[in-house]
Amino acid sequence: MYLKLHRNIGEIKALLKITLVYILILFSTLSFSQEIKIKNIKLNSKLDHFSAMMNNGKVYFSRNLTNKRGKPIKSKSNTFIYTLIKANVDTQGEISNMEPIKKTKLGRYNISVSTFSKDGRYMYFTTNSDDAGENRRRDYKTFNLQIHRAEYVQGKGWTNFSSLPFCNKDYSYAHPTLSPDGNTLYFVSNMKDTKGRTDIFKVSVFAHKTYGEPVRLSDNINSPRTELYPFVSNDNKIYFSSNRRGGVGGYDIYSYDLNNTDEKVIPEVLPEPINSIGEDFSFFLMDDGKRGFLTSRRSKGKGNDDIYYFTGF
Repeated sequence: MYLKLHRNIGEIKALLKITLVYILILFSTLSFSQEIKIKNIKLNSKLDHFSAMMNNGKVYFSRNLTNKRGKPIKSKSNTFIYTLIKANVDTQGEISNMEPIKKTKLGRYNISVSTFSKDGRYMYFTTNSDDAGENRRRDYKTFNLQIHRAEYVQGKGWTNFSSLPFCNKDYSYAHPTLSPDGNTLYFVSNMKDTKGRTDIFKVSVFAHKTYGEPVRLSDNINSPRTELYPFVSNDNKIYFSSNRRGGVGGYDIYSYDLNNTDEKVIPEVLPEPINSIGEDFSFFLMDDGKRGFLTSRRSKGKGNDDIYYFTGF
């Protein structure tokens, strides 16, 4: 009788400990999410606006390329064409004085999702291959996405455009982002060794002139589903979007500490209102670690893809 009672008391204590842990996690999450404020900025419209990021006090984001009547332009394959915009941003996250990046040779169709070296001299962006390659999902040729690099030369503007040497026309490479020290470029691809539809890879960068070989990030970061839009913050955390199981909505934003050495640790899904039951992606955190931008297709938006500004992170 004593042994049975002792065992029951032990089980009760264990259950209480587990319950207490869940309560603490719940209150911590609620406290975190209540501090975050998010708003749909005035810039947004029926057009797509996405992938806002900062460099040297300016904000850069992607938007539909439009005709003279303001209508979005589509390619021959009936997909939207995008352009890159440079603009000012105020303390409330509102964007103004927009100026398209002048195009001289920025790829066959699109230019979107950019990242810059700290000094603003080098830009990496997503575009299309100049040559048709294999479509990995369908049996026909296509102009796959590629990552290009451009250099800003005083008096000339953006010049010296080139495709990164590891980009193969038969695969897609997209959503480049540089590490804080500029020595590593992260991106997504469906290249060989990918286990999901697209996985996150990294490659060493040497003075923005030469590059190492791409390395796929580990299975505790990548999943069998789709990973998109990586971003690395100043404290070496990687934020990315994924449609893996256990999220809040369709695509959700996750974080993972790249300093972590425990292979059992998995990415954390960010709480609401960062994530929603809609599609959430393209997270960018400013240098203060408290403010930033994300893109979302959530209810009550103005267009398909809207840029949101958040504070209190």
